[in-house]
Amino acid sequence: MTGRFHSEDTYLRLKAATRLLMRDAGGLELAAKVTRIERAELSRCENPNVGRFLPVDVLLDLEAANGEPHLTREIARAQGHVLIELPSLDGTGEWGRHLGDIAKECGEAIAVVGQALAQGGTITAEEVRELNITREIDEAVEKLIALRTALADLEKRGKRK
Repeated sequence: MTGRFHSEDTYLRLKAATRLLMRDAGGLELAAKVTRIERAELSRCENPNVGRFLPVDVLLDLEAANGEPHLTREIARAQGHVLIELPSLDGTGEWGRHLGDIAKECGEAIAVVGQALAQGGTITAEEVRELNITREIDEAVEKLIALRTALADLEKRGKRK
């Protein structure tokens, strides 16, 4: 794709995330029912051989329908950012869930890095792709930032009293 800012691989990852989004929405037929776009156009948007992508309003509708921001997360990564779900904590209660999420995601990130290192003592670009190492690390970072955000919110509310 000449003249574009991102690599072909980046656009293919967007297509893959779109396919995942359609799958989680219940398939193309059901996805068409919650958006303004017909099934055939949705199919073109997920097809890696077609240069069409989802319009942003359709993306919002589909992610709202299935509750998982697959494509938004991939767009953020392509731009060098991490997508963070804003916590819905009131300063009490769900701290254990935060810690559990952090432990789970950090454990998964460490496990895939360890898996790559076990095969020759170094990490190759192929292993980064095949084991989704960057994605695993991003997911751990997202959980840590969610806790940081909740703590900052608690601190800010505590100063106002």
